[in-house]
Amino acid sequence: MEIIPFWLWFIAGIGLLILELNTATFFFGTVGFGALIASLVDFLPPQGETYSFIAFILGTGLAAYLAWEFDIYSSAEGGLRTGADRLIDEVGTVEEEVNPTTGDGIVVVNGEKWRAESTTGDPIAKGAKVVVKDIEGTSLVVESTKKDKKNLNTPEEG
Repeated sequence: MEIIPFWLWFIAGIGLLILELNTATFFFGTVGFGALIASLVDFLPPQGETYSFIAFILGTGLAAYLAWEFDIYSSAEGGLRTGADRLIDEVGTVEEEVNPTTGDGIVVVNGEKWRAESTTGDPIAKGAKVVVKDIEGTSLVVESTKKDKKNLNTPEEG
């Protein structure tokens, strides 16, 4: 009599795959895939605990290797950026003139208002488009887009 029959491997594999649908770890999915492979090997002759256990180890290893090879663990190129770092390279609009002399300046990036500083030390007019280059404390370090750099020295129309 087998200690682990093929149907137990099968139930465990399906259960782990269902559990994987509710998590984002890929751990349960790789182990579930290994259990399904073990179930298939245990169902086919020659049956035996040793063969199914080896198939479980190889199937789990294969699934983990494929997950690593196709890089399904990261969803963004260069790593997943979170918090304020997600704003780097985003385009925003100056809501209040960025003035390095007074230290004032407000920009709106992705619908959020942030204090802003200029990378060049030059003022950036209200309404100008800017690109976030860095974050210092609670302020974004911004640079005018190429289109708006031409209009820095022209007076605002009112």
